[in-house]
Amino acid sequence: MSRKKARRFGKKKEMRQRIAKERIKILLAMAEEQALAGEMELADRYTFLARKIGMRYQVRMPRGFNLIFCRKCLTYLVPSRNSTFRMTGGRITRQCLKCGSYYRLPIGVKREQ
Repeated sequence: MSRKKARRFGKKKEMRQRIAKERIKILLAMAEEQALAGEMELADRYTFLARKIGMRYQVRMPRGFNLIFCRKCLTYLVPSRNSTFRMTGGRITRQCLKCGSYYRLPIGVKREQ
């Protein structure tokens, strides 16, 4: 009996996670729209909601999401408006102009030996 319950709840969990992923993508698209229109407060709110949904349903954020919001102050980052992106020494350096935090992401191909 416990086996059936586990399977049944597993299907519900998968369905909830799929819906959560769809909603996260929609919210991120809306955040991008609002940021380009100049409504940064709405963009910040949409990214906050997307992160909250992801944490609630244990869903990973889409690839590249970590580059579009500040991990410290949680603001939506638009290059040259409220952040700077630079390529230095084989890595991408991003600075949030609101709080001043840095994020460094290494680039390059891993070599096989």
